[in-house]
Amino acid sequence: MLNLFTDMRVTFHGAAREVTGSCHLVETKDCRVLLDCGMFQGSAFSDAKNFKDFGFDPKTIDAVIVTHAHLDHVGRLPKLVREGFTGKIYCTPPTAKLAKLVLEDAEQIMEDDYRRLARPKLFEREDVAGIIDLMIPVDYSHRVKIGCLSFRFRDAGHILGSAFVELQENGGARLAFSGDLGNIPDQILKPTAQLAAQDVVIVESTYGNRLHEEMEVREKILRECIIDTMKQDGVLLIPAFAIERTQLLLFELNHLIENKLIPQIDIFLDSPLAIHASDVMQEYPEYYNREALRLVRSGDDLFTFPGLHKTLSRDESKTINASPRPKVIIAGSGMMNGGRILHHLVRYLGDKRSTLLIIGYQSGGTLGRKLYNGEKNVQVLEERVQVKAKIISIGSYSAHADQRQILNWFKSAEQLPGRVYCVHGEEEAAAALATRITEEFRISTDVPRQDDTIDI
Repeated sequence: MLNLFTDMRVTFHGAAREVTGSCHLVETKDCRVLLDCGMFQGSAFSDAKNFKDFGFDPKTIDAVIVTHAHLDHVGRLPKLVREGFTGKIYCTPPTAKLAKLVLEDAEQIMEDDYRRLARPKLFEREDVAGIIDLMIPVDYSHRVKIGCLSFRFRDAGHILGSAFVELQENGGARLAFSGDLGNIPDQILKPTAQLAAQDVVIVESTYGNRLHEEMEVREKILRECIIDTMKQDGVLLIPAFAIERTQLLLFELNHLIENKLIPQIDIFLDSPLAIHASDVMQEYPEYYNREALRLVRSGDDLFTFPGLHKTLSRDESKTINASPRPKVIIAGSGMMNGGRILHHLVRYLGDKRSTLLIIGYQSGGTLGRKLYNGEKNVQVLEERVQVKAKIISIGSYSAHADQRQILNWFKSAEQLPGRVYCVHGEEEAAAALATRITEEFRISTDVPRQDDTIDI
């Protein structure tokens, strides 16, 4: 029960001292609302956590407010519905469309793993259909009431339709949840919106202890990787998250090829989810920044260029093996813990003419983290592979803000909050960000643990 002096209570049921599993319970005197309901990812241990109890009764939750469509923010929604949740799920219009694609793709991967390895499934296709019926699309800045609580979405600049959430209890306590903040400037999306005055802010810390390279550096590395691949008649593998990261990569490849900054090369987009997500992105040009919108209006297809091959079906995917070198293969998943990229890794990681370009965050325990850390003997699918390929990483392709950008988000706020809680980051990154926020702004900052509770 809330005490007489408490407007809101928040309990951290995920993404506490780890990057995935975003799920925070907000309670007031007359409602219980979840901020995200994401999947834990990265290892067999993470998989086991997804099957555990939520730490609350899904039947008692009035609503879920979803910040964006990445699996670590929406992946347990079908489980929530399966266990009795019948309330509303609020999200932006693009998030509703993308979440359906993401969850159907996840269910298909689970089905494949069940048939191949007898792994249990977290949810079924009908559970996905169940959450789609509960989704209520809400535009940015439109205020919604849930009992004595009201909230609005603000543009987070992370992926298409991503939002941070500003909540208030009947004109009383104010709470903001960052969701995932964007890496700005983004070449396609608008920048992160200004934070309004808040009492408490819950902020992500994925890159809380790191700074990204400048945009010019990442384009230079990408260009050099492609040119080197062509010189040695090799294969460039790029594991990429299907939403935003892949589209950003296609946008930059489009720029490089159309401006003859690299020779034309066969580039295979081997990700049905990324292909469908690109189609959804083209439905919402109003979410683009001015320059991207100008290009679209001039007739430029941002995600298509000479030499690009989109392989939707498995049979089309198999033809990549027979295609001549040099070539570039973009495939999911971004952390190399599933998806079509695994089949290409088995084939090409042991080839010294191959290059693996890592462009996204690699969670602890994933194959991607092992390769990022330089391990030379790894398990891929059912095979042990000796790593002879060159491994290169570019942090600035991440869709997450780095430490400096998060601090700038606070600097631009209408006024500084009274307290800050760092979530959605490994312990070292979250602690580093908390220390910087305290030093820079003299704000009381903490790094909560799983199932910790705070009163506001």
